[in-house]
Amino acid sequence: MKWVRNVSLSRKALWRHKTRTVLALTSMGFGVAAVLAMVAIGEGAEREVVARLRAMGRNMLVVSAAPAERRGGRSYTRGATVETLTLGDAEAIGEQSGLVVRSAPSLDVAKQVTFLDRSTTATVRGTTPEYGLIRAFPARTGRYFTAEENRAGLRVAVLGSQVAERLFPESEPVGQVIRIGRVPFEVVGVLISKGISVDGSAEEDNQVIVPINTALRRLFDADYLKMIYLEVGNAVLMDEAAEEVAAILRDRHRLARRGRPDDFTILNQRVVIETELATVASFRRMITGMGAVALVVGGVGILSIMLLSVRERRAEIGLRVAVGARGRDVWLQFLIEAVALGGTGGLLGLVLGFGSSRLVSAITEWTAVVTPTAIAAAFASALSVGVLFGVYPAFRAASWPPIEALRTNQ
Repeated sequence: MKWVRNVSLSRKALWRHKTRTVLALTSMGFGVAAVLAMVAIGEGAEREVVARLRAMGRNMLVVSAAPAERRGGRSYTRGATVETLTLGDAEAIGEQSGLVVRSAPSLDVAKQVTFLDRSTTATVRGTTPEYGLIRAFPARTGRYFTAEENRAGLRVAVLGSQVAERLFPESEPVGQVIRIGRVPFEVVGVLISKGISVDGSAEEDNQVIVPINTALRRLFDADYLKMIYLEVGNAVLMDEAAEEVAAILRDRHRLARRGRPDDFTILNQRVVIETELATVASFRRMITGMGAVALVVGGVGILSIMLLSVRERRAEIGLRVAVGARGRDVWLQFLIEAVALGGTGGLLGLVLGFGSSRLVSAITEWTAVVTPTAIAAAFASALSVGVLFGVYPAFRAASWPPIEALRTNQ
């Protein structure tokens, strides 16, 4: 019954001072809304990073030719990267590695691509059918070229979605003949739109994929590779697979015998994901801290209003104690008021925070994701702030001497 009486007294006290109560609820509401919106932005950022990196491929390692040392007269340093990575290396990794399940050699060059009177500059990539499997990059219409077409060096091509839109705005590309430079190629498929490349640039859809044998002989006049895409069978063994691949390449390139450093680099998708997530975690901590500051400001508002309320209600406190109320009854009443302010402000903040998150997603490029965990955490924070900033005013009210309290007419 005491609980019911205390709650009733607290409700009446808060209702008597509507303006003060509304100000306290508003300050707490904005604090909770800030916390919820900030956490939602951080959650959205983390999900975007994970989705973007997962879209790169499955358990992927990328072997890249190292930057070339500028030494005149050396055949392996003519371009921007060394030219020692070969088709044989890709085949050897596939045959000798027990952890790699797929490999796709790759060399890309920017070329002019034309169809009738339309033309565009695109990245022309020579590779194998395994590229689409490793990169999780299937054809939207049509198909990839086959291993047999690659071995035969046939002139077939798969278009990125941007290239298809530019060359065939009103017609179906599959079955048409385009020209890469001056060489004709039959279009056998169009890729889904992806938009993200391994190095983070947004050129993934602006490419044309052709068989690697055709590309090396007919388009690039080259016998080296720029990259080798690898898929590891077990995500837990990514680091071990990278070491195994490095050992295979060092042996094939005779680097140890020649006393040379690695002429390749290996990008580990798992390491990239962990690095990106660490960056996002720092961002989340920062913005959550900003929201927590706003929540503390709301708590200070509750503290100020409760202290003022205690001062104004000294006569009420003294009368209650004089008729038999114990100090803990007074303490409990004022603590209930503070928690009520925190909880009600928290509910208001959840509404404001959810609306703010939706607004952020609608008018900016950020994605704000409100999760049940974030909602529970924000509301629990509001209640905690109510308790934390209500303890002192409640203690002060409970410790007020009854005789001194009864002397005032307030």
